[in-house]
Amino acid sequence: MSVLPSGHLVVGAEVDGKKGNFIFDTGGGINLFLGNFSKELGAKETYNYLTAFRATGEKMTIPLFKSKEIIFNGKKFKNIWYSTHDMEIKGIDGLISLPMLYDTEFIIDYTTNELIFPKEKLNSKKVMDIQLSTNADQSLDITTYVLLNNKYRINVLLDSGSGKDSFWLSERLMKTLDIKKGNLQVIENKSEFNPDLITKFYKGNIGSISTSFATVENPAVFFVEGLIYEGKTSINWLGKKLGFNLKDKKIYILD
Repeated sequence: MSVLPSGHLVVGAEVDGKKGNFIFDTGGGINLFLGNFSKELGAKETYNYLTAFRATGEKMTIPLFKSKEIIFNGKKFKNIWYSTHDMEIKGIDGLISLPMLYDTEFIIDYTTNELIFPKEKLNSKKVMDIQLSTNADQSLDITTYVLLNNKYRINVLLDSGSGKDSFWLSERLMKTLDIKKGNLQVIENKSEFNPDLITKFYKGNIGSISTSFATVENPAVFFVEGLIYEGKTSINWLGKKLGFNLKDKKIYILD
């Protein structure tokens, strides 16, 4: 696994005999293959589709296909749903997401830049509960509960695809946290999928964000207009070595 300066995790995989490099995205929901790579897979028309929403509330209706075999980290995964999008990102062929790993424990080690399938069952005294969100078992996302300012308990999407030290909060929480919108920097971002769709981000700081095992003091945060979650964060701040068991809904802090 390589880690980009932005904190994004890049992994190699072979999809139906085609090798590529992919962002490992715990918030992606479903495997997504881009541009020329997706065309090389030979997928054509399909009557299967998935309608879902991006974190910003943008509605997406995407085609669904099934890969025959994905070889990932030395293990073979059969008949895995994926979607495609006609977009090119230099050096990146798409996203590898969580659904195919439901029955497979894995470790993300930020100290050695490795993604590991452990031989022994994960175990640690430091354990976080997670929740699963799925659409007909075609997609899979994970969330957990965190504290804001040691007081407000909210549920956040855990999104390795957001890079490092990324903290998004619902615009609705500004009132709860007694933060005035007029005091914040406003950034307008166009959607990568629909340039006519613009989302407002309000940049500021809060006192802290924490779990039972990790705390970030005075983090820079974005209050996001229309965010469909109470919050969304990267995963690097949770620990330097994280073990995931999706089936048991646990994250083990192994550092």
